[in-house]
Amino acid sequence: MKKPFWRLISPVDFLIICYSSFMIILITAFGGHLDDRLTIYHAYSFCIGTALFFVFLKSVLNSPIIRYLSMIYPLALLIVFYEISGYHIHLFFPGFFDRILVGFENLIFPVHPTVWFQRWNHPLITEWMMFGYSFYLLLLPITVSWLFFRKKYAQSNHLLLSLIIAFFVCYIGFFLFPIEGPRYFLHHLYTVKFSGYFFKSITNLIEGEAMLHGGCFPSAHCAAATVMLFLSFKYDKVLFAWTAPIIITLYVSTIYGRYHYPSDFAAGFIAGAVAIRLATSLQNHWDRKIERDAEKSHAEPTEIPLPRPKTDIIAEKP
Repeated sequence: MKKPFWRLISPVDFLIICYSSFMIILITAFGGHLDDRLTIYHAYSFCIGTALFFVFLKSVLNSPIIRYLSMIYPLALLIVFYEISGYHIHLFFPGFFDRILVGFENLIFPVHPTVWFQRWNHPLITEWMMFGYSFYLLLLPITVSWLFFRKKYAQSNHLLLSLIIAFFVCYIGFFLFPIEGPRYFLHHLYTVKFSGYFFKSITNLIEGEAMLHGGCFPSAHCAAATVMLFLSFKYDKVLFAWTAPIIITLYVSTIYGRYHYPSDFAAGFIAGAVAIRLATSLQNHWDRKIERDAEKSHAEPTEIPLPRPKTDIIAEKP
């Protein structure tokens, strides 16, 4: 017997629908000054529709490929969520708060870390840093798929749910505390231009075509990296062994490449750790609800129809 449509909604599907709906309401209530509001509405409506489409697919088709696609599609939607967040970074505040972060960090560091890293400028070092920074885009589906194809389905779902929560926390932070990043705010302090090879070219392309002007606090890179680092260690030591060096490089590259402040990194690290905890609580609550619903459906008495007479005996008498 097939499950009802609504019972096939996973916690990730639920979060995508709720977050997108919340942002539509928020933009409607406070985003009258924003340009391209229609684009924002279309993007979030598309995300809701995509989530419902995959829930529908699960309700009509039961195959491994559908199960995998229904699990992995949220990572593709993150591209939409990230890009559309750039349209409402100034939802509440017209400017950026970099001056506050830099003032705080100057109390801690005698030389700002993004400036200090200039002394390590070398094409090979830069290439390794940019590899870590750009390979992050592939690490997301690789880590989730690794656990899935090793039949660690619950662990794969937990990793995915933690990632989605971490990204949504960061995207909300983008417009609650807008930061444009050191490559803009501290550009006058940099005396060295980094050079590299293939991966430096890749990051240059990402910077020019996809990276937001803003959207730095918390660091979504660091939040996602923290989730992958902690949960790969917990669930699969082989996965942890080969991803940990890349993730450590990713951490360093966010500051080396002038993409983030140390405060962005710290906030992203905390966001990732909190996301794991929230995902655990949400998944446990979701599983308990499914169990209660299943028990309730089994406990409901089945109505036994009364026997119906074959003929009306009285009517047959002459």
